[in-house]
Amino acid sequence: MVLTSGENTEMALEDILLRTGEMEHMERLLRHCARDKLGLGPQEMLKTVIHPLLDELELHIISEVSATEDAVQLKAVVHRWIASRLND
Repeated sequence: MVLTSGENTEMALEDILLRTGEMEHMERLLRHCARDKLGLGPQEMLKTVIHPLLDELELHIISEVSATEDAVQLKAVVHRWIASRLND
């Protein structure tokens, strides 16, 4: 999955999560969203939990982050999105 608009979005979503220090926060969200789907196999978990969340985050970054934003601003956007999903 590679983001395609803006300077900060010319990298893979995984790179963004690592660069901003939000990978562990995202992992926490994935565990949170998977908690009631423990009976699913790996492929079903990917299809119903992981890919939809990553796709949603990718679209959020594309819509919210401009090419001029720095890593601190990118981290704030990603952090706020993950925190809002954890509070759902």
